[in-house]
Amino acid sequence: MDIDAYVDACEFSSKFSTPDDNSSDISSFPCFSTIFPTQFAQSPMTSGDDQSQATLSVDDFLQDPNFCGDMEFVFSENEGSFPSQEVASEGSGWSPSHSVKTNEAPPSLTLPGEESELDKQLSVLHLLKAYGEAMENRQSDLADVIMRCVSDKVSLNDGPLLRLAFNLSQDVENHGDYLEKESSKNFDSAFRVFYQIFPYGRFAHFTANSVILEALPADTETIHIVDFDMGEAVQWPPMLEALARLKKGVKLTAIKWENENCHRAPSIWSFEEAKKRLVDHARQFGLKLKVAEMEIEELASEIKRMKKRGGRREWLAFNCTVQLPHMGRMRSRKAVEEFLTVAKESMAISANRGIITLADGDSWENLKDCSGFGSFFEGNIAHYQALLDSIESNFPVHLAEARMALECLFVSPFISSKVWLEKWMEIKASCNVEIGSSLEGWRISRESMEEAAEMVKGNQNLYRLRTGGQWNNEMILEWKGHPLVRVCAWRN
Repeated sequence: MDIDAYVDACEFSSKFSTPDDNSSDISSFPCFSTIFPTQFAQSPMTSGDDQSQATLSVDDFLQDPNFCGDMEFVFSENEGSFPSQEVASEGSGWSPSHSVKTNEAPPSLTLPGEESELDKQLSVLHLLKAYGEAMENRQSDLADVIMRCVSDKVSLNDGPLLRLAFNLSQDVENHGDYLEKESSKNFDSAFRVFYQIFPYGRFAHFTANSVILEALPADTETIHIVDFDMGEAVQWPPMLEALARLKKGVKLTAIKWENENCHRAPSIWSFEEAKKRLVDHARQFGLKLKVAEMEIEELASEIKRMKKRGGRREWLAFNCTVQLPHMGRMRSRKAVEEFLTVAKESMAISANRGIITLADGDSWENLKDCSGFGSFFEGNIAHYQALLDSIESNFPVHLAEARMALECLFVSPFISSKVWLEKWMEIKASCNVEIGSSLEGWRISRESMEEAAEMVKGNQNLYRLRTGGQWNNEMILEWKGHPLVRVCAWRN
């Protein structure tokens, strides 16, 4: 990201304002300053008569001593700490100093018997392809031997492909355990940093919130939002403020899933902590928010009972976010399928129309038609290599160690041959998350597209947005042509 570019994690569009707000400027909502009180994430509430609020630049964010202090916990000089080494940002063109040219690789001396960087990348790429083929052919012993060869060639100090290979090799060599343990000690701070610097979560939340507000009927008395994975709840403060201005009643139901459906810790907060923060935030704007947690079967039964009682003017919004990088956790596709099935059935029996939003940071959509595990494995490599490349290009060179810690917490959980094999087995078991057969796609508005593009601009224009789907009901965030996050919407 360009040093002069701004990343205001709380920047949401004017569609979150009511008609009484005559300002044409983008309204800013303090999703981070309220949910994550911290002196380096200050974004005061902006109202119609006060639009002159300062935004937070990447440079300010990264240079803040609190940030550096938060992220240096992994790399102390104590015995047993992770080795600190110089790391170059390949081709990013970004440098914290005018005297450093990061887009020019320093001359290197390759000694006899040593691999050059390019040779190492080609060698590892061939080994990974061979690993995928061995797994497809159920040659597990051969696959283990290949992955141990990969482990000997890679480290977290390398470029995106080799860092990806390092993470894959942790299935056989657990060299990253110490880094993960130390990084987790400051998970709260790392989460704030990751969410604000990188666009993945902010793009997904902005797009989903925009769709819900655009689709909300004017005569709706109460909106009932059902959230697949509420987690840290950072998506909802801007929405609550907008609904308070529209004088709507709001119910928020978080789905409770069994822990075995989730890789890594479910959330940095408990449900009760997230609930309290949301209720307190809503109260500031005169909004009486009802927040509940229930299992998916319990929700389906409650909606049916409400229908029998004649129902109220309650409009349903089902929101599903899955495998967005900032979440650092992964739900099974079976759980996603179950959620979307209940959503469709609930909307079908509801007296009012509703909306479904799905924000997906996985490569599932592009790889579901792969002929075998080998091609599926290679597709995941391409997806997560692009993600790691985008992260590196957003980060200054002198904070490469902090970048490693963030990648350990928020990307490594998704990079595992065991996890990918589980996903492949789900595909073979016909876990189908398609929902367009019985619903109509909600067209992504031009306004949402333009404002989302403004949010992710920079990075030498390496991020791209495009729409897709039969009804133009998808907005996709790409990095160098590789889809990273896909947001889709449907209505009945």
